[in-house]
Amino acid sequence: MMDQSLKDILRKIVFRLVFLLMTTNVLLIAQQPELARLTVEEPAGLGRAGEYVEFALQVPLEQLEQATPALAAVDVKSGDTIPVQVFDFKTTPDEKTALLRAIFPLRIVAGEKREFTIISAPGGPPPAKQDAGKLSVSGEDTELIVENAFYRADLTRNPAIEPQSHPSGQIRSLLIKMGFDQLLTNAEDRLHWAPNFKRPELEYYTTIAHWENPGLNRVDRGPYLVRTVRQDYAPDHPEILLTAVYKFYRGQPYFRFYSGMEFREDLWLALLRNDEMTMDSMFTHLAFERPGGQIVDITFEERHELLEKQPIENDAPWICFYNADRGFAFGSIRINYDNRNVFGQESPTFRPHTQIGEWLAGIKYWNRRLVHDQLTFIPKGSRYQEENVYLVFRIGAEDRFQPIRDTAARLRQPLRVTVGYSGY
Repeated sequence: MMDQSLKDILRKIVFRLVFLLMTTNVLLIAQQPELARLTVEEPAGLGRAGEYVEFALQVPLEQLEQATPALAAVDVKSGDTIPVQVFDFKTTPDEKTALLRAIFPLRIVAGEKREFTIISAPGGPPPAKQDAGKLSVSGEDTELIVENAFYRADLTRNPAIEPQSHPSGQIRSLLIKMGFDQLLTNAEDRLHWAPNFKRPELEYYTTIAHWENPGLNRVDRGPYLVRTVRQDYAPDHPEILLTAVYKFYRGQPYFRFYSGMEFREDLWLALLRNDEMTMDSMFTHLAFERPGGQIVDITFEERHELLEKQPIENDAPWICFYNADRGFAFGSIRINYDNRNVFGQESPTFRPHTQIGEWLAGIKYWNRRLVHDQLTFIPKGSRYQEENVYLVFRIGAEDRFQPIRDTAARLRQPLRVTVGYSGY
């Protein structure tokens, strides 16, 4: 048996070595030249705990220490160093300039303004703290499973069910953790199957979930962010160039989804929908906020009369389903909604609104209707873009919807990030 005093001595030696290595690495980082200066401002009087700062840089390639750059953000005032994840990196055709996007987490108080220098971090920046739980991704191509402390998103296919069998990269099911271990599924199709569209000569509509290995498929992996980028022409609608981007974050109970539809040719459509989630019967209630701020909270049985008189607006700030008995909830926060064409004019819509539906013995869904059951001419150059945040949460004891209201307030009023370069 090792003497206790000897154990204490060895423990002190190891601690000092680790401290020396960390100090040396921090000193090396601090000596690196400045690539850019970042100003981050909190604009809405809302404290932010662990929100993410995302920014883009163009820097001379020679200033980077390695082919796949490791960066750090150094607080100008305190000197604190935050590891930065680069998730999109390419070079100009002359291979002299690096184009990159990067992200790092930040705590910032209401109304605060902070400045950071962005520097290259030789040997990699200090390791990121894992107190918020790790972000992991497994699989390849479109067959992925992404997991953080709050949920597990399954993007794989299921050959046993035809609508789920396509290698599209759309979310097939979502496990809500948070003590619930509630699996959100759709026995008939994928959980997330929008955008979707229908030309009049087809018997059925098709969806993004029918993609067969989209021509562009990119996966960015890192400690803060897992991003998938896909683009190809829409299934059975080669006139529509369809773009889809998922962003999954460490330490956040939500993920983002951006979709863009650009019409490369004229097309008649009988149906055009987006922001759709379709789930088996595990929810008892729905709630939403109208554009004027009124919050509506009703059972699914109560919805018919109310929504018949006043449908949910297509620009409603958020909508959610929840289970009143168990307390779990899943919702959509509408971040960006833009239907302008390539000339800045409004693209055609017909009766745009948010639809709540139920079919096949209890399957429930919400979606945003852009063209609602009406043959409509969509001219070349029309575009439909939106970005939504999908949030899992526990309904509050006193204010059921505080989690989604607070998250919506922060994300709809994002941090202001300004990038400056030396000499400018």
